[in-house]
Amino acid sequence: MNSQPHVGLSLVNKAPLGLLVTALIAVIAHLVFEPNVLTLLYSFVGGLVCGMTLIAYWLGRGGAFFIIGVSIPLVLIVLTPLATMAALLYLISGFFFGFCFSLLIYKLMSKR
Repeated sequence: MNSQPHVGLSLVNKAPLGLLVTALIAVIAHLVFEPNVLTLLYSFVGGLVCGMTLIAYWLGRGGAFFIIGVSIPLVLIVLTPLATMAALLYLISGFFFGFCFSLLIYKLMSKR
């Protein structure tokens, strides 16, 4: 895996755009629906952890990181209270915001 640094690079390069799009979706959802801060917090942390574990997998740390990273969205859906469709929208936008945020941090740290 270390001999293929291009794996995941297209996602890393699109992270700033992903942050803007998901932040815009969250702001629109906040204006239209009742804010659900707990769901946003859970999903943001889940996206961060998912991004970090997939980055670890892409850097050749082992296949267990891939399994953990891919399982995190399912765990979020099962454990997060999703009483309304707005909560699901917050979950999705918060998750991808956290995921893109972790990719952006990786991009900035790898340039050093």
